[in-house]
Amino acid sequence: MRKLLAMLGAMSITGNGIAAEPSLPNGIASQLPADYEVLGHASVAAGQPARRFEIVALARRDENARSKAGSAPARPLVIFEAKGARFAPIGRNDDVVFKADEGGQCDPFLDGDATIATRGRYFTVQNGVACGEHWTDYITFRLDDRAGFVFDNERTEAWKMNSSNDPNAEALVRDGPPRVIRDHGRLTPFTRWQSAR
Repeated sequence: MRKLLAMLGAMSITGNGIAAEPSLPNGIASQLPADYEVLGHASVAAGQPARRFEIVALARRDENARSKAGSAPARPLVIFEAKGARFAPIGRNDDVVFKADEGGQCDPFLDGDATIATRGRYFTVQNGVACGEHWTDYITFRLDDRAGFVFDNERTEAWKMNSSNDPNAEALVRDGPPRVIRDHGRLTPFTRWQSAR
């Protein structure tokens, strides 16, 4: 887990809680729906031959008002691929980035590290909460040269308050072993993946 945490980059957050987009490549912003804004993004450069991708998490601009009126709207995760000097959308999944109300009292994407981590052919989206309940869900996809981005694994970890009276004890302890889901040889495309939650 330390390796994964070391990979996770800090995001720039604006005053309204939405991640700023200072390094979003030119041409992508103009392709986003007008009523959405960027929560976070990351780049992947991998493959044979080498390809470049931008992974972009989006939220509706009126998400807070809509969440208070009922259920929170989906947060699309869109993959753009560089095609020469331009980027073209090649896939979208509305189930990877958790909705604002899927964390109980916390926003599972923004109240944590709000990160999309990348390494080589892989990218991981982190969702989690640390208010009331304590859990983290890491969803990882990898680039397959023939099939594009496919599901690699989903890892969920939970913690609970430590009942130890030792003043030097950790405040939280693991609440059971991590749960890991893998496809075991199947190639589930990014666009078709759905969480078991």
